[in-house]
Amino acid sequence: MSSQQPGRKRPRDFVHMDQLVDADNHWNSYFVDQSVWVYADEYRAELPGDRDYCRIIVTAGDSQGWYYERSLSERQQVLETLESLQWPLSEHQLGRLNFRRWRGESII
Repeated sequence: MSSQQPGRKRPRDFVHMDQLVDADNHWNSYFVDQSVWVYADEYRAELPGDRDYCRIIVTAGDSQGWYYERSLSERQQVLETLESLQWPLSEHQLGRLNFRRWRGESII
């Protein structure tokens, strides 16, 4: 039996984290107080052509940063990766955790 009430929609989007965090001294740019922005969310596809995902995005501005994404079925892996992040956050740490660099709208 579902805990969902009849007629109620489940949210398709859920944000796990949306905040500035301390960063180490090796980033090319920073936000205020030597911080970078970490955004983690998930999306449950319900519309034709959409796809599920769970992801973590890290940026220090300048339309570039680091990206980690898996299908929603691998949500637990993404949440464990998010929990494993240590402050101050470093690009080296993100590389070890298999994040990919992005610039503009391209994964590089």
